[in-house]
Amino acid sequence: MKSDNRQEFLQHSPLFAGLDGAILDRILSVAVTRRLARGETLFQKGDPGDRLFGVLSGRVKVHTTSPDGKDVTLNLFKEGQFFGEIALLDELPRTADAMAMAPCELMVIHRRDFIPVVESEGKLAMHIIHLLCQRVRNTSEMLEDAAFLPLELRLAKHLLRLVGTYGQPVAGGIEIGLRLSQQELAHMMATTRESVNKQLQSWSQNGWIDLQRSRVTVTNVAALESLLENA
Repeated sequence: MKSDNRQEFLQHSPLFAGLDGAILDRILSVAVTRRLARGETLFQKGDPGDRLFGVLSGRVKVHTTSPDGKDVTLNLFKEGQFFGEIALLDELPRTADAMAMAPCELMVIHRRDFIPVVESEGKLAMHIIHLLCQRVRNTSEMLEDAAFLPLELRLAKHLLRLVGTYGQPVAGGIEIGLRLSQQELAHMMATTRESVNKQLQSWSQNGWIDLQRSRVTVTNVAALESLLENA
């Protein structure tokens, strides 16, 4: 990616939006690029948290595995988003694994270069605080949903969230622009593939969604929204 496009990338990121061009140039001067193939691991739980990552292209999944082998997806990051800031700031090891869901190009900023900028730029520090607060709220919401909502409502809520983030208008509905297997959806819900498949097939028969080769198209957004509103 060209240098001017990289500065535009930073300007459009919630983490760096509104910062002076000279500060963005300072950040870009220490940023490097890393490419990952689909399925390649970026880091693993326990690795040093010494780098911040921005997705220039592609998508990255952050996930964790329980001692009995159950995989849970914690977050998905698309183009324009940064991640890895928690371990970067507290200097503790990574708390999860990160893997490329598609061929990726990442912007990488090392802690030794990033922290001095944070210390000198109050606006950047406030952006980081806001981002961390949002992550805490999202985690709290996920825990509350897992504790109190049945799978039908959790899955509807998650599909609508994916539509809002990755939705692409197509003939007949809104396609979620991610190749997600039902097993991966089950990992996000912390449930079984069979349970997810049963619910998706039911909605497909109702005409609410269309299932095609690891792609989900929501054909009736209002129906899923009504399901949650009437819960």
